[in-house]
Amino acid sequence: MEQDCFRSRCWTTDPRPRYWWHRLPGMDYVPPIYSGLTEEEWQIVRDWFDETDESKRIGECVVPMMSFLHGFIMGNRADCIVQLGTCSGYSMLLIGFMLRRMGARHGLFTLDCDPEMCAISRRWLDRARLDDFVRIEEMNSTAPNAPPAAAQFLGGAPNLVVVDSSHEYAATLTELDLWYPVLAPGGIIFLHDTSCFAQDFDVTHAGGVHRAFVEWRESHPDVEAILLNGESRTMEGTRPLYKDACGLGILHKPAMPDPAS
Repeated sequence: MEQDCFRSRCWTTDPRPRYWWHRLPGMDYVPPIYSGLTEEEWQIVRDWFDETDESKRIGECVVPMMSFLHGFIMGNRADCIVQLGTCSGYSMLLIGFMLRRMGARHGLFTLDCDPEMCAISRRWLDRARLDDFVRIEEMNSTAPNAPPAAAQFLGGAPNLVVVDSSHEYAATLTELDLWYPVLAPGGIIFLHDTSCFAQDFDVTHAGGVHRAFVEWRESHPDVEAILLNGESRTMEGTRPLYKDACGLGILHKPAMPDPAS
């Protein structure tokens, strides 16, 4: 619709750091993660940005990462999703809107160990009326009881796991060891913040998601893996094709072999 063109274009001249993607050359358009929303859904997203701008609770995954998820989820009907790290609820809202469009109830189990973040996200979940599609749990993503809780809500094994939680090296290794075995055959794990630049997000200063991804991949050579922008060390300068300098790691669990083959 005509009004779609005015949605996120309001941020193309916004100097605040979180809107960097919208200021890139040629990005004066509305990406599908926003253009596909109903007017009510877009208003909720816009209000979410206004509130988090005011409160400074900024930490959402950016347009390239969210667009990757959008294409994968809606292009393949990924309807058993686990998200490790809820933050203030940005990706929870957008994934919830995707699931509602697909009619995929009980499709997202998202967890965070921060009670304040869970409370904020639940408030937005209620406003968006996504309770039939999303469950928010106050739970540590490394807890052994987390995968059974996810499977109970989803009705089976997750086919997509999104890792965007503590960003700590040791915790990320534990998450991969915990969640990869319960991932459905053929499933995917996406890890945000896998670049050298994003290693500084690790408060333990042990190497962050980047080190964990590299070491885990080396110890599991049978797992198909891709690391986008892993070499990025700054947000400045010329950006590669994948625009997010924080990086994206992808792990693919091989599907079960065909018994007839």
